[in-house]
Amino acid sequence: MSSAACTLLATLATTAAMQTGQRPSPPLRAASPRASMLTNVGAGIFAVSGALAWVAPGQSLANYGLATDASALVTMRAVGCWRICGAAVLLAGTRGPSHAAGVSLVAAALTTLVSVANWDVLSRPLGNQIPGVVLLSILGKLTLGGRVGPRWAAGVYLLLGGLIWAAPTSTIQDVYEIQKPVSDVGRSMLSLSGGALVSTGVFLAGLVRGLALPQCLALTFATDAALALKWALLEVSSLGGAKVGGFLWAISSLAVAALSLA
Repeated sequence: MSSAACTLLATLATTAAMQTGQRPSPPLRAASPRASMLTNVGAGIFAVSGALAWVAPGQSLANYGLATDASALVTMRAVGCWRICGAAVLLAGTRGPSHAAGVSLVAAALTTLVSVANWDVLSRPLGNQIPGVVLLSILGKLTLGGRVGPRWAAGVYLLLGGLIWAAPTSTIQDVYEIQKPVSDVGRSMLSLSGGALVSTGVFLAGLVRGLALPQCLALTFATDAALALKWALLEVSSLGGAKVGGFLWAISSLAVAALSLA
């Protein structure tokens, strides 16, 4: 994480701490059996797809008809670890927005820490990752302790995820400070990892707004489907891959969204 990104996180943490108590989080709603079941299904989808991308990134790329190279393997693993992180946040959502927000920040810190060895393949500097781990851990602890409101976690996920999704090249050069070459497939996968953060951020934002858990899940998977569809329609062909994988991804996410609202 570059000094600019660390400064952004530090500013968010400081501002959040200063504004503690100005806007209480919505009251905790007990999750119904159906909501818990839907959450388990959604979290399972995120966790399984994420685990496959992390353990077998080459096969995951091949499933979409994409070529494999060192940078693509690294960034596909990044997609996987952030989807696993998202699964943890979905499960935490059954205990309310404050708990989910705190868990999301701690999970983000752990995800960043676990990913250090992965990024080492592309010689990403260690010094721009560890400060983010520390800042996210502190903000997560403050959130779990009730000293920081849950809306800040949603902001972190939506802002950082949106930046990675929309500008993977700038992320590589200015945020991650990677000097080794990154292929077009690698950049595309990095963008998808940002999309995973955005989907999780949408879930957190829904909880903060007081939406019921099934509604939050529907928004999350509708976002996931939209990002997958955009990727399939606008990027896959130019990368030499097959669109069918992206379409199946979008359809499965839409099915979860529809089931959540049924």
